[in-house]
Amino acid sequence: MTHPARQLLPTLEEISSGSEFPRRPAGFTHGLCLDPRMELESIAALAERLPESVVCDTAAQALLVPRGGPPKGVLERPGDVIRNLSTNNSWLTVLNVEDDPAYAEMMDTALDQVQLGMRKREGEMRERAAFILTSSPSSVTPVHFDIEHSLLMQVSGSKRVTIGRFESEAAHRHEVDRYFDGSHGRIESMPPELVSFDLEPGTGVYIPALVPHWVHNDPDVSISITLTYFTDASLRDSRIEDLNSRLRRLHLDPRPPGRSVVADTAKTIAIGALRIGGQLRSGIAQARARRGVDGGTERTNAT
Repeated sequence: MTHPARQLLPTLEEISSGSEFPRRPAGFTHGLCLDPRMELESIAALAERLPESVVCDTAAQALLVPRGGPPKGVLERPGDVIRNLSTNNSWLTVLNVEDDPAYAEMMDTALDQVQLGMRKREGEMRERAAFILTSSPSSVTPVHFDIEHSLLMQVSGSKRVTIGRFESEAAHRHEVDRYFDGSHGRIESMPPELVSFDLEPGTGVYIPALVPHWVHNDPDVSISITLTYFTDASLRDSRIEDLNSRLRRLHLDPRPPGRSVVADTAKTIAIGALRIGGQLRSGIAQARARRGVDGGTERTNAT
């Protein structure tokens, strides 16, 4: 299954009011392909302003890559990599571009369009972030999942985003536990394909948290941006998962979030106490740290 004609796709605001949001992936249209901040030279200049946020690697990747990736901030001239993507067989991601005020405004303008629909279902948006993804022709993003909700928006070039599914709840639980135990969202085996979205400039796809996916770019330089966020509900679950990972290291077998209101409440109270004491990294903190070492994708690990 692929995108219908672009003119038939909903807007960001329209997908957030749909009955299946935010449980299922959905295609949408956007106008960022017309924004001068998303032109190649503007992104190259941004990378040079935020060199410590840049991750870069070769574009040739297998779909299953169970390893870490390159570190952040090691390029002397990241803008030149972006300017020469047509020939250098590379991908480069600028992480957390919301650190630049102009790009923070661009991110918030887009995410505000889905905020109302998300708030009704999962509470307030939390920890908004934006990542600009640039890659040479025919790049591959290996199969993975993210613990945030994601909006992948194509600006230049085209790509196919394939959404998979876990074969069972046990498989899903296994991979989520692996993530919080340090796998960075890289999946051990290829999941069954569920649906594909063919993205062109001005289209995008919403990907729910914890949904496996992978990407094949077409034979052109690709520019896209991923906007991510947690919600009250997903951030709470992420913090419980993180606490559960710590409990597993003590050889305990904790219940996953959502199985027991009593257990979730007790863990939430414990998390609050530990956070006050500075002893617990939340799921979001882990995710942010891992983005610099996940490697092999356009945005390190998230599409």
